[in-house]
Amino acid sequence: MTYTKQTYKIKAKKPHFFIGSKVRGALGYALKEEVCINPSFKCEGCFAAKECVFYQFYETQNTAHNYRLDFKLHSDKYKFSLLLFEDAQKHKDALHNAMMHSLKEYKKIEFNEKTKKLKKKKHSKIIKLEFITPLRMKKQNRFLVKDVELLDILLSIYKRDLELQKLPYKPVKLETDYKIVSKSLRYQELTRRSNKQNTKMHLGGLMGEMVISGVSQETYDLLKLGELIGVGKSTVFGLGKIKVEDIG
Repeated sequence: MTYTKQTYKIKAKKPHFFIGSKVRGALGYALKEEVCINPSFKCEGCFAAKECVFYQFYETQNTAHNYRLDFKLHSDKYKFSLLLFEDAQKHKDALHNAMMHSLKEYKKIEFNEKTKKLKKKKHSKIIKLEFITPLRMKKQNRFLVKDVELLDILLSIYKRDLELQKLPYKPVKLETDYKIVSKSLRYQELTRRSNKQNTKMHLGGLMGEMVISGVSQETYDLLKLGELIGVGKSTVFGLGKIKVEDIG
């Protein structure tokens, strides 16, 4: 998979604990101004919706969005990245212009852009899997609040990858010979105010880590892909960020 990573580092006071909502919201307003060609400025029934990056990013429902925000919770630096996948990359210039406009209140902004290809790496049989931002996943139509199974994480990554590539879903049987050596998870609540829905949204999920042994190349490759594209729901806000650390 080829992707583009746009990174913004701002010289400003330490940001809010959860900056994903603010950054995505501000980008939305600026992006619509940047790209909208409809005189009515309305998305509903718009003749250009099919090719509009704003419509794809903010108006489409029940689909895997081909971008996500990337940052650390409670960071002492105002730094974040916008990751673009598949056809979202063709809009990278418009997205950068809109992002800079949304950050116009700040005087000093460092920007870096890189286009890379995710490369496969020889796997480590023992890994530590960290949940850097809350993991929001549903099972039996309920959000998980206490525990999550590794198989469910792997299936979520697999499904999201197919959706990003616009490929039909194909059932897959993943290897389960791995062993969970240790697991330490907790529920982290996050909230955001949705002006569009005029309500407070709860975006909490699981954080923590697990150590896994007997990891196959297939499992390792899926988790490394998950590092890039995110896991579970609300990845556009920066949730579902994981990190894979080789430890043996």
